[in-house]
Amino acid sequence: MRIARDVFELAFVRWDLDGALQFVDERCVMDWSASLAPYRGIYQGHEEIRDTWQHWRDAWDEWTPEVTEAIEVDDDTVVLVTLIHARGKGSGVPVRAGGAIALTVLDGKVTRARLFQGRGEALEAVGLSQ
Repeated sequence: MRIARDVFELAFVRWDLDGALQFVDERCVMDWSASLAPYRGIYQGHEEIRDTWQHWRDAWDEWTPEVTEAIEVDDDTVVLVTLIHARGKGSGVPVRAGGAIALTVLDGKVTRARLFQGRGEALEAVGLSQ
């Protein structure tokens, strides 16, 4: 699902949230409740997503994310397995973190994005076994 990869690329690799939000529904729910970072929570709509994303961006001196695998679940859902290398702005602490994001795309727009700590957890949540 190209839209899911494009949104990830624009928002997290290029830091172009305005570009990414073109492909995100105004009522999109970004469920980051499984996050181990300070950004844990559920955010709805462009304004809340924008505020959270800006805090996120401000927290890092270095940020190198990649999609290591894209799994199409069905016509509407894709799981992006990710790996991120980063360095905290205030602390200088290096971080290497893997995870997964399940995205739902309807009518050409992301309507839901859910963060998981890993591939298996994401696949189970969308009804697939490992």
